Amino acid sequence: MTLKDQYDTIISQIPHVMKYGKNESRIPLLRRILDVLGSPDKQFKTIHVAGTNGKGSISTLTAALLQRSGYQVGLFTSPTLYDDREMIRLNGQLIMYDEFIKCYQTFTDALKQLSLTQQNISIFETWYLISTIYFADRRADYVVYETGLGGELDATNATRNVKTVIFAKFALDHLNILGSTLEDIVTTTAKIIKPGAQVVCYAHQDPVAVKIIENRCLQVNAKLYLSSFDHVHLNQPFLDHSQIDLILNGEILPNVHFNLAGQYQIRNLQTVLTWVALFNRTATFKITRTTILSVLQTITFPGRMALIQAEPPVLIDGAHNLNGINGLVTSLLSLKDLGTITFVVGFLKDKQVTECVNRLLDVNATFIISSPDNPDRALAADQLAQIFHANPKSVAAKIILADSIANAAQQAKQLQTANKGLVIGTGSFYFINKFKLAWDGETNE
Repeated sequence: MTLKDQYDTIISQIPHVMKYGKNESRIPLLRRILDVLGSPDKQFKTIHVAGTNGKGSISTLTAALLQRSGYQVGLFTSPTLYDDREMIRLNGQLIMYDEFIKCYQTFTDALKQLSLTQQNISIFETWYLISTIYFADRRADYVVYETGLGGELDATNATRNVKTVIFAKFALDHLNILGSTLEDIVTTTAKIIKPGAQVVCYAHQDPVAVKIIENRCLQVNAKLYLSSFDHVHLNQPFLDHSQIDLILNGEILPNVHFNLAGQYQIRNLQTVLTWVALFNRTATFKITRTTILSVLQTITFPGRMALIQAEPPVLIDGAHNLNGINGLVTSLLSLKDLGTITFVVGFLKDKQVTECVNRLLDVNATFIISSPDNPDRALAADQLAQIFHANPKSVAAKIILADSIANAAQQAKQLQTANKGLVIGTGSFYFINKFKLAWDGETNE
């Protein structure tokens, strides 16, 4: 049996369920497991990233800046696109199969000491706990943990050596779990702030969210730093990157290539640069201007305004909720000469799909409708098509129903062959990953 076979066997035995409830915190249980493991979460400094949209970009930028500055850096993010091991990376490299297997054995030994089995621990909790073992074994200096869902009850909140919390933009999402209002969502998420932590808040954050975070900081004696509006100015947007003007330590750096596209990435970068200034106050190895420029020019984040084909262009964007769709549409409308646009779309049914469709229809485009690869949560393609047709704006749009993601990709290819236009796969991450594989001809769906 190969290492991959062993890994696949382990993954198949883990409950693919979400053990997350409003009325019961599992954090005490996870911390008991961590204690039996020797408290690996205390052996590295943690930067905890939370919020609704932008967590992944902020986490990736933060980890890259630390790594390029000479630190051993762990990164824990979700969801993944192509390989579950994307959740656990050290210095940009996925955890190897043999390393996962070794850490998993350590993890299950700890469960036995507590008279627990794998059936007591969810898939996300398992990946989180394995990550702490791995990062401690590899002597990471810093680990950037992106919350999976919310904050207070999220498995990553079991981590105790949290030096900094960075909040991405808050918006309405996961309403059935986190609460029906922005206040509810921010209140539960803000509870990840640990006593004495430094807290950095997204530039242009909703004032309601800022007030809740301020109050939490006062309660636990944490220090809040609001992101400046003045670090980054968008000079010119492009489909696959941005040209920006930077202000670092009072010096203007014009026409910098920023390798992430989308206007929302400008504000994410502003937030990260606020953290950089804070970090450099006490850091052993400071993050220099040279390092910042190098990272900005080369940083990639699969799944957000990511070109998977240059000519003619094909883009994927995991705009899985209304805020993400707003960001995508705003970015597209800011660009010139895009030509003919074809969207290939699939959403989960627990999102604000009607509102997302309404915003997408602000773009003059053809829409190919399909369904994500998530049997429990996917919105059926015919239901999504009905939502499109029910919107008055759809009168001017061409809407095509596809019976599978592979068929949707095939139809988009046929249209692009005829018009040489832009194809955009968007919606759920469970959709765009399969769309990318189908476009590349790597699926037999």
